[in-house]
Amino acid sequence: MSQADAAPAASEQLESKPLANGDGGANPDLAGDDASQLGDSSSLDDEEPSTSGRDDAGVSGADSGPGRKGRRDEAWKAKRDEAWEARRRFNNLKRREKFAAKKKAKAAAAKEEEEALLASMTPEQVEAWRAAKEAAKAERAAAEVAQAARVEAALANGGPGSGPDVALRVVVDCSFAPSAPPKEMRSLIKQLENANMINKSFPKPACLTVTNWLEPLSSMAATAGANGWRVVKLEEGPAAAFGPDRVVVLSPDAEEPLEAVDTEHVYVVGGIVDRTVRKGLTVKFAETEGVACRRLPIRENAEKLGLGKGVTKNPVLNIDDVVRALLVFNDTGDWVQALDAAIPIRKRKPQTMGFTPPKSERSAAPGPQQQGAEADVGGGAEAVEAAAVEAELGAVAGTAGPSA
Repeated sequence: MSQADAAPAASEQLESKPLANGDGGANPDLAGDDASQLGDSSSLDDEEPSTSGRDDAGVSGADSGPGRKGRRDEAWKAKRDEAWEARRRFNNLKRREKFAAKKKAKAAAAKEEEEALLASMTPEQVEAWRAAKEAAKAERAAAEVAQAARVEAALANGGPGSGPDVALRVVVDCSFAPSAPPKEMRSLIKQLENANMINKSFPKPACLTVTNWLEPLSSMAATAGANGWRVVKLEEGPAAAFGPDRVVVLSPDAEEPLEAVDTEHVYVVGGIVDRTVRKGLTVKFAETEGVACRRLPIRENAEKLGLGKGVTKNPVLNIDDVVRALLVFNDTGDWVQALDAAIPIRKRKPQTMGFTPPKSERSAAPGPQQQGAEADVGGGAEAVEAAAVEAELGAVAGTAGPSA
């Protein structure tokens, strides 16, 4: 047989040998070192990734993992978030230490003043002073008990309904929370805590309710003391809990203003804490749920509120600010008084739209508005500390920025 004839024959012989038998076992013709080498090769493939990533990416397409640029970007974002989280914890620690030191100093000053006062009194005056102090303490305790009873009655008798004993129901819907990043969820929890504090100390409290109270928000809030909040927590949404005909969603993007409140309806505040304002989100939510949508009448009372030129007439308020406005209006019936108590100072300042005055104007002596702005900062030490924080975060972003 010639060599040309032998090659096809050898090829046919190799192809006729299957790698596995009919039962799926190993081929008996592969024995000894050949079988062990095959096993070692497959184990190496399982333990180490392929070094030909560029070829694999070209073949597998969408099945391949993120490229080197994507991994660098993700690593930078993780490092940035870690830096922000570390800075947040540090700031919270410094804030707690500062508050504790201020509280301790205040208590020491009060004790020193009391001792000086007692030293200047006669025994009869000291006895009368102590009796008056005990009476004031008992009066405060009785007031706290009465306020707690009013809050409990509001939570038990909250609308929808009518009658002198029915409380106004204010709802914060948290259906937007599951898709929010952790930073925004922490802000949401803080604003809910503030709303709870405002309501439980208000002379005429409302039945404060949170809807769509689900994971992971409920677990995160539990670590912040949410189990002690005097609020009603519901897992369903406001339309399902109270009926769509009774629900009024409050949105800064609504066309019609809220003219009055009553106990027949429930007033829903969107539990949204977004660093970048997403316009029309609560309006779309109201349209999807098939419920009414109103806005606080800030635009109609802008002149009485002193919102002059350059100040937005439709500001986006925090959740606790909206709750405060509803509580004050329900108590007084005066929108000007309610909105004046709710709109913070930062929302009353003119919007400069990025305008930078000339150097000559910036170096001139500060006017009344500039002096007020400096007073809002709270002192040079806080300004220096804020500048240091910004510089440090800028350095982190500059040294570990994403690839172009």
